[in-house]
Amino acid sequence: MNTQVSHITEFIHQWAPPGIKLSYDNVGLLVGDPNSPVSRVLVCLDVTEEIVEEALEKNCELIVSHHPLIFQKISSINPSDEQGRIIYKMIRNNIALLSAHTNLDAALDGVSFVLANNLGLDDLEFLDKGYDISRKITLTTAFEDTEAVLKLLNYYSAEEAYFYPVSGRKDGQKCFEATIDEQNVNQLRNALKSEGLLKSGIFKVSDLSTPSDNFGMGVLGYYPDNGIAMEEFLHLVCRALDVPSVRYSGKSERIRKVAVCGGAGISLKQRAMSAGADAFVTADIKYHDYFTEKKNFLLVDAGHYESEFPIVEAIRKELSEAFEDLRVEATENVTNPMNIYVTEFENKSL
Repeated sequence: MNTQVSHITEFIHQWAPPGIKLSYDNVGLLVGDPNSPVSRVLVCLDVTEEIVEEALEKNCELIVSHHPLIFQKISSINPSDEQGRIIYKMIRNNIALLSAHTNLDAALDGVSFVLANNLGLDDLEFLDKGYDISRKITLTTAFEDTEAVLKLLNYYSAEEAYFYPVSGRKDGQKCFEATIDEQNVNQLRNALKSEGLLKSGIFKVSDLSTPSDNFGMGVLGYYPDNGIAMEEFLHLVCRALDVPSVRYSGKSERIRKVAVCGGAGISLKQRAMSAGADAFVTADIKYHDYFTEKKNFLLVDAGHYESEFPIVEAIRKELSEAFEDLRVEATENVTNPMNIYVTEFENKSL
């Protein structure tokens, strides 16, 4: 089977459903024909002119990025500005663009999980499980093949599915109940309709008080035994992310329980402290946020690009394993817009 853009889009959306993105975000297939064939894919963090040139040189028909090129509505597409040049060149050369941003931040095995794995943390779990997307579905139907209904629920990732006879009904109706994430509800409803299960049945959806275990923000993880010393931990962060330095505040002699959030995750600082983390690794920390009221707590700014870039290799690996006929490459371009200048100076105090 020839792989199309739509097949890769569906795969990414199964991993990171677009319905879990933050409200300001723009994800999914942003440029290109979903029915176009794909043989080569380029994975990157940011979409720049250099990235498009790399895709052309490598004969890639699809770019998969973490950061979306298009955030807001655009009024025109022409080569008069950088965004216009990028979109114009992709369209002219039949290169599609698929982006997974905050939906991949919030997904199981997404950005923060990859960061935590790179830091060698074990027993990973979401730091913030406040995603209220779990729904309870109830289907009352006279359909006799209960096994077929349960298989359909399972196919659309419904959990804890069961059924029971509805007493007092002459036609032998049964009630099926299950828990399902919100983004799968409409697909399940359409499948039930196409199978004829809704003709004589009742389908209800209600909220649940318990959050989903499949989505969240940030990650908690552990080092074994008594953990590691603070200086060793800072060295480990630099080595894992291939950076010469990181900014930090606070102090913790031993680092065992660690919270991480790839990219701009300082909003989770209080949650990290409440969770009893000895350290929190994230990026884009503002000056006043470096002050922490908690003792024995280390706050580390590892850089936005640096803390998120490991997801590029993770996407490349996932796509390569899922589509054997594809050649998937991680970009060779460094798209980090930030540079650091270190000057040599004479210390006059010596």
